[in-house]
Amino acid sequence: MRLEGEASRSGRVKRLAVLIGILIIPLIVCKSPTSPNGQGEADIIVSNEYGETVDIYMDGSFKFSLRHKNSIEIDNVSLEEHELEAKIVGTETVIDSETITVEEKTDYTWTVQDPPDINVTNEYGATLKIYLDGNHQFELVDKEDRWIIDVSYGERFLKAVRASDGQEAASTTIKVDDNTDYSWTITKISAVF
Repeated sequence: MRLEGEASRSGRVKRLAVLIGILIIPLIVCKSPTSPNGQGEADIIVSNEYGETVDIYMDGSFKFSLRHKNSIEIDNVSLEEHELEAKIVGTETVIDSETITVEEKTDYTWTVQDPPDINVTNEYGATLKIYLDGNHQFELVDKEDRWIIDVSYGERFLKAVRASDGQEAASTTIKVDDNTDYSWTITKISAVF
């Protein structure tokens, strides 16, 4: 019985040693710790949530192409302000940008956001059919709002027609030139006599 107890204790010691090893190894190999004594390096981890591959630039220089849902680290960046840009692959069209002030040797992060969306709100007083660049998107009842998702860059023509008779209720052009969300509220203009 004493042998079984020693074997059991020996097994627990081995499992404990493996567990300690698993916990210590990441601490040893971590290459970018925050370090008051100047050790380590500053890195910028870039993630892509845009929906397609993008080209990443830092301070005007191409760094890499980054596929959707992936992350890549820019290693050992200098302690200063850095301008990051994401562009549509092979073009100069900037879809997202960020300024990161690197003040210490640690990891910084930036996520390229998904394409712009347009929120359409119906305050017209009747059900409306909404069109984007001539293509039907959806119907909106009065006091409802909905999103047009992942809108392309450029001038986007929006039109609302009354569902009851097909007559135009309102229209607008939105210049989509920034990676931000846009909105359009449709109101009924009362005639003054």
